Amino acid sequence: MSPEPAGGSSSFEDPAAPDDPTAPGGPSELDGLRELDGPGELDGLRELVGRRAPGLLPHLHLDLVPRLRTPEDAPEDAPEGAPEDAPDGARAEHVTVEASGGELRLTATTASAAAVGLARALEVLCGADLSFDGPSVVEVPSPLPDVPAQRYETSLGLRYHLNPVAFGYTMAFWDWERWERHIDWMALHGVTMPLNLVGHDAVLVRMLVDLGMDRDAAARFVGGPAFLPWTTMGITHDLGAALTDEALTARAQLGRRIADRERELGMTVVLPGFGGQLPAQLAGTERTIDWQGWQNSLADPDSALFAQAAASLHHHQRELLGTDHHYAVDPYIESVPPTTSPQELADHAEAIFEGMRAADPDAVWILQGWPFHYKASYWTADRVRSLLSRVPEDRLILLDLWGEHAPMWHSTDAMYGRRWLWCLAHTFGGRFGLFGDLASLAEDLAGFREAAADGTRRRLEGFGITTEALDDNAVVYELATRALWDPKPPTTDWFAEHMARRWGVAADRPAQAAQAARDAWELLLQTLYGRGRTRATPSPLIARPWSAQLPFASQRLAGEPLPAADGPPSSNLDAENDAEMLGALAPLARAARNLVPLLARDSCPDALSHDVAQLALHVGAQSARAPLRAMVAAAAAGDAQRVRREFAALEDLVLAADAVAATRPELLVGRWIADARAVAGVGAGAGADEQLADALERDARSLISVWGEQSSGLHDYSARHWSGSLSDLHLARWRAWADWLASAAEEPAAPSDPEPLRTQIRRIEEDWRDSTSPYPTAPRGDLAAAALALLDLAEAQLPRIVPDTK
Repeated sequence: MSPEPAGGSSSFEDPAAPDDPTAPGGPSELDGLRELDGPGELDGLRELVGRRAPGLLPHLHLDLVPRLRTPEDAPEDAPEGAPEDAPDGARAEHVTVEASGGELRLTATTASAAAVGLARALEVLCGADLSFDGPSVVEVPSPLPDVPAQRYETSLGLRYHLNPVAFGYTMAFWDWERWERHIDWMALHGVTMPLNLVGHDAVLVRMLVDLGMDRDAAARFVGGPAFLPWTTMGITHDLGAALTDEALTARAQLGRRIADRERELGMTVVLPGFGGQLPAQLAGTERTIDWQGWQNSLADPDSALFAQAAASLHHHQRELLGTDHHYAVDPYIESVPPTTSPQELADHAEAIFEGMRAADPDAVWILQGWPFHYKASYWTADRVRSLLSRVPEDRLILLDLWGEHAPMWHSTDAMYGRRWLWCLAHTFGGRFGLFGDLASLAEDLAGFREAAADGTRRRLEGFGITTEALDDNAVVYELATRALWDPKPPTTDWFAEHMARRWGVAADRPAQAAQAARDAWELLLQTLYGRGRTRATPSPLIARPWSAQLPFASQRLAGEPLPAADGPPSSNLDAENDAEMLGALAPLARAARNLVPLLARDSCPDALSHDVAQLALHVGAQSARAPLRAMVAAAAAGDAQRVRREFAALEDLVLAADAVAATRPELLVGRWIADARAVAGVGAGAGADEQLADALERDARSLISVWGEQSSGLHDYSARHWSGSLSDLHLARWRAWADWLASAAEEPAAPSDPEPLRTQIRRIEEDWRDSTSPYPTAPRGDLAAAALALLDLAEAQLPRIVPDTK
């Protein structure tokens, strides 16, 4: 039993009245302590079918079968004397899908496997696109066609989802409707262990009040939902809007509703734990860690304060959100510990785990392996092993977080011999980028499936999607989650099937449309989704002008620390793009043109519109390299007139890109801002708090621009190709840069000090994030016309980037 928290209590209301167990977010019967494989385990899946494919519900039959081998259910060909836990596939999670006589039967070992079987059935029987942005409701044919029995299985039993920072970069302001849709996606794609941070702000405020803090000071320390991930990981504080009691209650209600729905679908919800970070007024400043300019205090692991804080956090979290015994704690995610002593590292980790175990004897710690890559010079193998040394073997799961690009498992004895998951990080910050090494991803996961079955990679137990944001590359996540299950079609066949489902263009459609779609898809597979494309192609449109030179080469590589020299520049770009990808721009432009006529079909899927917009934006953004380079050259030559002429070309490109984005709801900065303001009740009638709404809007604008403070190094880390911010923020900065370059060109004797430019850039950024001027929240304009206009401008620039484009 966990010790009771000391101190006072916070004043905001509980998420639901104790006598109303049916209220959204109210207590579940078992407070999250679920009996797996119980009689009602498949009820949540039936409700999902009612939401997503209601026409299938009367014809659906669901059955659970044992997962472990017993003498009674062992297959006839099982080796004599094989143990119940033999890693030969007998323990593999599996589902059998069969349709006959107009009825669909799914026979599975778990609710998660049954949901995966449902997904396969919807794809095969209905041609359904189950991507993030696929249709919300699947049309079901009547009668159902017959499909012979097919078994799908996997030995990757733990399937983790969500990086903590996705709760900022993508999910900061999601309402229940958005969450419900994504939880359905999780279920259909086999997720078994989702992270949930929603409502943790309420937990933290309660904990701090218990420890003696004033309620308002506690709310300021925790900040708003945009920056909650970083406060949860203990690397920021006092950042963003301080939520009112009403807003905290609503967040706790939403968090409980999310967790309960995930549990209903058979998932194990991962919640935060306590890593030791506390306000300096409580913990002092003797032990601190630094991140991007924030100094964060750590409680002494041996102190009563550390144990008291952990007990309070777990008490309130269990009360508000329940528990499934799995806790994510990352005490040094991108910071160097305040010690080099292996003993002290072990002390800290032991205190973290003992805080969990005191509150929950069944506690399991989920730890991101990211710092061991990000701060590799500090995290020697000896220090990592010391950190882990006092945590029981079965009570810790390590995440090999960026497995597709910088895997750690092969150089760390399969993650130091501990339980581990191979993870796909893919995208950083949510900024624009169409990319992904699809073929290698499929091959890697096939190998990991086999390794988990035969035990050749030590304690590999599963897979995770740990992307920093849910981005524009749906195919990457569809392929990854499909490749977890055997059998999988040959990759080339799967690509064709995915394209037909997503774009609504099958072989029996008009030949011209089908050919245009196949040609475009094949080109994407060879270029943006080709071998080695594990990094995004940087977008010049959202670069931060900072000097007379182009910013490209000096800016941060996603996933590595900022360079120390002459910082902090913008961190949204990789180094200059490679010639192969620049050479692909002209063919990609032609492919986008050939897809535009398909938008006019009555049955055109919205996903195709999304992809055409993204492809046009990619080509348009890359073509901006030509006028940017020309402006630098003209300024160096003292040609102010040409600087201004080239800026006019750049301005046309940015405005054309803004017009394309304006046609798509997910590319409107106005929608992002409106969602932020809705957290304060704005738009929901009575109870709106305009002051809080303004603060939340500032947070929303900050996250995709300055991020934190001007002195930190995350400018534009989460910049987007969104209508509104492209025209009013990014174009405004380029205009200031062009004027500065032109003025310098007109007066060759003028000093080259860039500080006047930088002062103006900072002022533009601060004015934009402080503004509350409204933006449209509904799409406007015609995508086909806007895409063609952008492509016209881009293709005019491409010969200057790659001379042989004609």
